[in-house]
Amino acid sequence: MATARKFSEKVLKHLKTTHPENAFSPTFVNNFWRSPKFSLRRQAELRKACLLNNVDPASIGMPEPKPQKIMQKKPPKGHKQQREYAAKQEKIQKNLDDMPQKIQKWKMDLAKEKEKLKPSLPF
Repeated sequence: MATARKFSEKVLKHLKTTHPENAFSPTFVNNFWRSPKFSLRRQAELRKACLLNNVDPASIGMPEPKPQKIMQKKPPKGHKQQREYAAKQEKIQKNLDDMPQKIQKWKMDLAKEKEKLKPSLPF
């Protein structure tokens, strides 16, 4: 069960007056940024007070609330070993498929080396 929200007299007083635009946003004056009269926390407080007291926030000069950004979900990065596992398995399978030719080539190279080492004389 929610309790009734109570606002201070100061906040309720601001609901009755209209405010200029720069009261709610920072302004750039003489190469310096001036902070707004109402911080974002105070603006949120004013907006809530307006809604609870049936006052339109635009009537006191408040800007429209910015729409919330949608968070983009990224897949988890994972460990490098897990990310590269599929490529590693493909490479292993390709090497296994080429293995009979590699073995045959190795045996032929070994036989050629043995022939080279044999003396040319029969004795």
